Amino acid sequence: MNVLSAGAAILLPLSSWARALILCFGLLILAAEAFNTAIERVVDHLSPDHHPLAKAAKDAGSAGVALTACVAGAAWVLAVLDLL
Repeated sequence: MNVLSAGAAILLPLSSWARALILCFGLLILAAEAFNTAIERVVDHLSPDHHPLAKAAKDAGSAGVALTACVAGAAWVLAVLDLL
């Protein structure tokens, strides 16, 4: 999805700010995914059994990725509305 988003941002006649914002949010999503992966691996290593705090840590990491993706989606909505 990130490749498609970046390609569309480059090909569509968006303003420079909208294009930059969308590309930056794409990179931010990748960073959030990397942090989430790190959290999940550490939790799995330290807590192989099911534990409520382990679940909470994993859920928080996933929520961070989801929030970042929502903000990127909102940036796309604003960019498209600016085209209209």
